[in-house]
Amino acid sequence: MMQYRNELKYFMNSQTAAILKRRVSAVMFKDRHSGGVYKVNNLYLDDMYDTFYHEKIHNSFSRDKYRIRFYNNDLSFIRFENKHKDGELSYKRSLKMTEEEYRNIVNGDMEFIQRSEHPIWQKVAALHRCRRLRPAAAFSYIREAYTYTPGNVRITFDSNIRPDVLTPEPNAGDTPGAAGMLEVKFDRFLPAVIHGILQGLPLEHTAMSKYCYSRERGLYHCLIN
Repeated sequence: MMQYRNELKYFMNSQTAAILKRRVSAVMFKDRHSGGVYKVNNLYLDDMYDTFYHEKIHNSFSRDKYRIRFYNNDLSFIRFENKHKDGELSYKRSLKMTEEEYRNIVNGDMEFIQRSEHPIWQKVAALHRCRRLRPAAAFSYIREAYTYTPGNVRITFDSNIRPDVLTPEPNAGDTPGAAGMLEVKFDRFLPAVIHGILQGLPLEHTAMSKYCYSRERGLYHCLIN
């Protein structure tokens, strides 16, 4: 059985971000797996009808997204993810993939998926046969992440959203920006202390996803040599 999580998203200006980061750092810990700040590389898939894009912009209650994600331009660890949402509740299924498989998908070659017996690949293969999946947006952003054990809370500050260009070295400006998007994720409850640090700030609740933001700004530039 999939474990649903709550997910809230907000836009914030630079002043709000600065205040909130001070509050968050006083009660939460930086993500121990990443050192707190890292680059997120994304490649999103959609079908010939742009179904997943339209489901999101029309705020469909139940919707899916399919993406490939890795971090800090490092292609040694890549994951394919299927994220499902019902309202503001979501769960995610994922599997590890190789660099060769990633490059195949970037180049429009989905043949290896058709041969796999993994449940996620079988689902993707069925979608591809019916609706022709293809890369739809490639973008990256800088994420600053904090965690809080009670409620399994994770708060992230995402900034510097831009077309994803893979280079041997981090791109210029790969540091957290002042403004951007705030995401608050938790299991069954949001602890009072975390609820409290979010109060009194001009946070703009949004249903907009970074995928839709990127599609509307034409952020599809994936360069892998």
